[in-house]
Amino acid sequence: MQSLWHAETASQFVTPLELRVYTSRLLGQEPSLVLHGGGNTSVKTQVKNLFDETEEILFVKGSSWDLETIEAEGFAPVKMDVLLNMAKLPELTDSDMVKYQRAAMIDPNAPNPSVEAILHAIIPFAFVDHTHADAVVTLTNTGSSSSSKGSVYIEQLFGKRVLVIPYVMPGFALAKLVYEMTQNIDWQSIEGLVLMNHGLFTFSDDARTAYENTIKLVTEAENFIEANLCINAEEREEADEKSLEYCDENIHIDLVELAKIRNLVSAQKGAPQVALLNSSKGSCHIASHPELKSIASRGPLTPDHVIRTKRIPAILNDDFEADLSDYAQDYIEYFDRYQSGQTMLNYAPNFAIWQGKAAISFGKTVNQALIIEDITSHTFEAILTAEALGGYQALSPADIFAVEYWELEQAKLKKGASSNNKPLLGKVAMVTTAATQVGQAIVTHMEALGANVVELGEHLEFDTLDKCQEAAEIAIIDFGGLDIVICLGDDPSNLMLLKACETFLEHGINPTVLCVNHGALPVMSNNIIQVLHLACSESPTLTSQDNSKILVRKTNGEHPQSGVFNLLSAITMMLSNDYMPHEEGVVV
Repeated sequence: MQSLWHAETASQFVTPLELRVYTSRLLGQEPSLVLHGGGNTSVKTQVKNLFDETEEILFVKGSSWDLETIEAEGFAPVKMDVLLNMAKLPELTDSDMVKYQRAAMIDPNAPNPSVEAILHAIIPFAFVDHTHADAVVTLTNTGSSSSSKGSVYIEQLFGKRVLVIPYVMPGFALAKLVYEMTQNIDWQSIEGLVLMNHGLFTFSDDARTAYENTIKLVTEAENFIEANLCINAEEREEADEKSLEYCDENIHIDLVELAKIRNLVSAQKGAPQVALLNSSKGSCHIASHPELKSIASRGPLTPDHVIRTKRIPAILNDDFEADLSDYAQDYIEYFDRYQSGQTMLNYAPNFAIWQGKAAISFGKTVNQALIIEDITSHTFEAILTAEALGGYQALSPADIFAVEYWELEQAKLKKGASSNNKPLLGKVAMVTTAATQVGQAIVTHMEALGANVVELGEHLEFDTLDKCQEAAEIAIIDFGGLDIVICLGDDPSNLMLLKACETFLEHGINPTVLCVNHGALPVMSNNIIQVLHLACSESPTLTSQDNSKILVRKTNGEHPQSGVFNLLSAITMMLSNDYMPHEEGVVV
């Protein structure tokens, strides 16, 4: 791993907080260090208060901020004396920790401090960096049910240069443990803290040194892993043991089957989902691993991933419905085994591994599914590496459950919950002749309603059967399914396109075909697909011989925009779950 420190750029930053922002972003640019809000950083500095008194303040990353894009306002300023006194308490509940940390802030408009704020305060250096470095966590997660090689590897690699912290729950419990373990330690004698099954802390009074200590220790871990993989491979060869080999040929994916999977998972979750196929090498290798069911059921790479991915994936074979039903039952039993009064989360998987194929990530939005895909891709690589080093062993189900149902972690997912009210959230729509003025208005409107839209901009994009089939497959490749097709104008190619889409629509969520100013309505072979007709009596209207263009024209003195507004309003109404179709269609 290479340091991204750039002396000329760094020279532009003068204050400790400016340097803190700079090096935090350097850490955030490396996915193998932190992912999607993971990790946290801090800086200790002095601030003059209202009474011109100097106070020691910890600026620590605020909850739900991302290190890659963090700004100065993303750091919560907390009084150091309060945090240090909190570390001395014999016990503290999570809610009280949050309450008193917030009460100790000097800016009430700043975000909530990281749950690791007390731990950052304990470490007696100005700059503290905490990452979930893949290489370090891979080593700590190496072992088996009968033995743990992780701690042995960490000892071999770092010796006394780091302090190894056994896993405990993040937050106050972790801060309290570190506080007790470091009462008599010479902080100058160590380069960092390795938190088993969790991550790495580095620190210094100099921003560059703290950052580059992370790079140094992680690089050592990467080199150690590479060397031991070579040693293990040689030992297997000497023992005449055949190495595990993976097929490098392209894996065939049945897109209809993918659409079925998306439909079933959406039904379990009670809301439409996108389903993104993960075609990374690690995903395909995990899916074809002979011990898939064993290694995939051991848990996430770090416990904080569980709020995104759940503890384990669903494993899908030929009977998707039975596999998903079994997963739901197993999740309910998992909840019942460890719950202590919490309300159970949805029992559907957040990602699945399609045996012999690849992994699939689910989410109400593409962004949600992509976050899960990123996390699981890093996890797959770590699992495969740990297996080659001696076995992958994550935390126990009880430990993972404690984080999954931790009130402070759950609060992170509530950010942006208002977007879940969009009526077409998670649905996939296709719009023909989307390049026209009205077509673009419809695309923008559908996206505002939450839909994922496949745009067919020109008539020529679907004027042959092959092109129609390709257009239909785009929806499945990009989003996992197809629910809505909006055909604009009386184009004969629309019927050919719908024929290509029909197989996928059959597995859509409330599948609907909406024909706008279409002469002959299509007849679908499956009556589960609803066909609706929308006629525009005055505006929009078709003009000229190029019937792929829809123009706006009003004849009663009204502005053209009002015609588009009426059209969009009608589309919203007709795609509503409460809409009752009229045989004669709708006229606007």
